[in-house]
Amino acid sequence: MKIKIIFINVFLTLGVIDKIPQMSKVGIYITGLGETFQQESVEKYAARFKNELSYNSTGSIFELKTEKINYQEDKLSTLVTIIEKKNNEENIIYKFYDFKYREILTEKFNKYNILYKNVLLFILVVKKFPILLKRLFFYNGYNRTGQTFYIFLIFLIISLAILFMIPSAILALTTLINKFTELKLPFKIANIDFTYFSVMFVMPITTLLLLIIPKSKEIVTSLATEFACVDSYIQYGDQSQLILGNLDLLIEYICETNIDSKIHLHTYSLGSILALDLLYPIGNVPSNNTKNSIELLISIGTPYEFTKAYYTSFYNNRCLDMDDKLKWINVYSISDALATNFKKDGSIGEAEFGIKNSLLIPININYEISPVQGFSLINFITLYHLKIHQHYWDASINGQSCMRMIFNKMIAEKVF
Repeated sequence: MKIKIIFINVFLTLGVIDKIPQMSKVGIYITGLGETFQQESVEKYAARFKNELSYNSTGSIFELKTEKINYQEDKLSTLVTIIEKKNNEENIIYKFYDFKYREILTEKFNKYNILYKNVLLFILVVKKFPILLKRLFFYNGYNRTGQTFYIFLIFLIISLAILFMIPSAILALTTLINKFTELKLPFKIANIDFTYFSVMFVMPITTLLLLIIPKSKEIVTSLATEFACVDSYIQYGDQSQLILGNLDLLIEYICETNIDSKIHLHTYSLGSILALDLLYPIGNVPSNNTKNSIELLISIGTPYEFTKAYYTSFYNNRCLDMDDKLKWINVYSISDALATNFKKDGSIGEAEFGIKNSLLIPININYEISPVQGFSLINFITLYHLKIHQHYWDASINGQSCMRMIFNKMIAEKVF
C-alpha cells in the first residue's frame, strides 16, 4: 500500500495526474446466521443503500456492479460497487464486500444426521436449563428471559419428539415381526412406555406448535441450528479462530486493493457478535489493518445482552485498543427479543454503556415497524418478539427499512 501511495505522489509531482484519486468508502456486510431462508444478501443490502442515495440526491443516477472476488485462494466474497453517473462522469461512491462465515461455523453441525443433531440439541438445552431458570428471576440486564425460556422449551420438545421416535420405530418393527412370526416381544424400558408418552404427549404438542406458529418450521430449525453452533462458538471458541482469521484476510485484501480507504462494518444479529470479537478480541490485539482502517461499526439487532446473560464470562478480558479509533451506530427495536438497546432498562433512548469495561458508547437508533406492544399471551405463544428480529427490512429491496436511519446517521457523524 505504501508503494502505491509513493507512486501517486510521484505522479502528482510530475504532473501526470492533477489530484489524488477520490477514495471510496468500503463496507463489509456480515449478516446473521439464520438469514438464508429469507434469502438476504449483500446485493439486497447494497441496493437499499443505493436507494437512499437516490432519494437524497438530484441529477445523479446510481447503479450497482456485482462481481465475485477471491480474497484468498479458496475463499470468495461478493463485491457490490455503487457507481454514480452524473454529467457524463462516473464515480465510485461505495463498495460492499460480504463476509461469508455460515459454512465455516455450521460445517461440523451440518455433517451430522438428524438424530445426532437432536441428541446434541437435547444435551445443550438440558445443560442450559439451570441458567435459563435463574434468568427468569435474575435478569442480569436482559429482560426477555421469559420468551427465551419459552423458545428453549420448544427446542426441548422438538428434540424429544425426534428421540421418542426411536422406541416408536422399534414398536412398529416388533409389531411387524409379531404379525408374521406370532412372537410377542414387549418393548418397555424401566417400566415406562416411551412410545405411549411420545404418541400421546410430545408429538401432539410438537405438531400443535408447528401449526399455530407462522413460519414455525423455518424459525425453529434456524434458531436450533444457530443455537447449537453459536453455543460451541461462544462456549468453547469452536471455529472462532478460523472465522476471525478469514475476516482478517478479507480486511487485508481490502486494504491492499482500496488505497487508504476507510472500512465500515455493517452487521446484523450474530454478525455483530463476530464483529465485536474482531474489534475487541479475547487475549489478543486487533491487527494493524483493523486499527488503521476500520472507522465505523454498524450493528443491527445485536444480541449482546442475550449473549452476556447466558454466557456471563464471554466479554471478560477484552482488548480495548479500538475504543478511541471507532464510531458505533446501533439499531434496535424494543419489540425485538434479541436486540440490545445498551440501556439499563427496556426503554427507548440514548445508549448508557458499551461492551464490558469499554468507554465506547454506541449511537442508538430506535427502529419500530409498529407501535411497541406490551406483553400478551398471544404474542408470547406465537413468538412475536422473536419474529420482529427479522423485520429491520422488507424482503423486497423497494420496501422501507432501517437503512434510511443508518444512512442519515452516517452523514450526521461525517463517516460518509
